[in-house]
Amino acid sequence: MSAFRPFLLSLAALLALLGAVGGIVMFLQPWRSCPEVDDSSAGCPAASGDLALLGLAVAAMVVGLVLWLAALPRHPKITGELAAPFGALPASPASCAPPVDAAREPADE
Repeated sequence: MSAFRPFLLSLAALLALLGAVGGIVMFLQPWRSCPEVDDSSAGCPAASGDLALLGLAVAAMVVGLVLWLAALPRHPKITGELAAPFGALPASPASCAPPVDAAREPADE
């Protein structure tokens, strides 16, 4: 999978970029003009073919983003084996030391 990952990331980025640019262009419709409705091209009503292309562009962008998220490398979770590679830690830090009461010297009075 690691050799295939750069290709998948590139394909996902290309799909997302083309979908985003295509969606913006289809939303703004710079080629359309309708002086009887509005002076700007964005105010013109969209045809059904334009809406289908806008939906296709948005779908391509979403597929590209999902592919990109799926192709990102995952960081492994740190388990106990990785955190303590030299073996398990002892139950008590001083398991071989005598109890505290036996090791304490009597206080000077």
